[in-house]
Amino acid sequence: MRLVLFDIDGTLVRGGAGGRALRSALLEIYALPAGNDGVRYDGKTDPRIVREILSYHGQEDQFTDERVSSLFSLYLSYLREELTEGTDFQVLPGAHELVRTLNRKDDFLLGLATGNIEEGARLKLERGGLESFFSFGGFGSDAEDRTDLIRIAIERGRENNGQSQPEKSFVIGDTPRDIVHGKEAGAHTLAVASGNYSLDDLNSYKPDLAVESLQPIEPILKFLSS
Repeated sequence: MRLVLFDIDGTLVRGGAGGRALRSALLEIYALPAGNDGVRYDGKTDPRIVREILSYHGQEDQFTDERVSSLFSLYLSYLREELTEGTDFQVLPGAHELVRTLNRKDDFLLGLATGNIEEGARLKLERGGLESFFSFGGFGSDAEDRTDLIRIAIERGRENNGQSQPEKSFVIGDTPRDIVHGKEAGAHTLAVASGNYSLDDLNSYKPDLAVESLQPIEPILKFLSS
């Protein structure tokens, strides 16, 4: 059995719903009208993003369990609204075809390795018609550090594989962090330039494979099966 762990934002789907929802929640909980000024989201976990935003605004001491829990509860409410009303959400080319094809193969097990908190991840996947393909994963709500959440996803893959260790584990993502942390967690890495990093940018981090897009799926299937 081969375990394939997908990132979500910039890999399977894209759109500004998550960022808008987080800014609205930050305004209400922390009175930060500019929200994410000076902080780049790509490849980071949701808790890490919030910690960096608060630090940027000199409020790092306000990163407490109670306030962050309130923030994410509100974030999820705003995210539901954004995903319902927003017009910029899209499933990226090749995502449906690749996920459906792998799901039909008995020798592959699909999971997630995403910085999204789990409920936020589920909302985005549901909006894109992809939620039913992923029963487990590692999420930002599991660990603030991306290497740790990938290791959690691999362990959950083992549990879903009848306690047998997967023959190989793969991380598919669109940022250098997917590559770096995927390697640290012991996985093979596939980088896709469908987010905010170019193919050259991603190749400089030496993934096992880098592609422009999940479409066509044939080179990716060949790599995952090799």
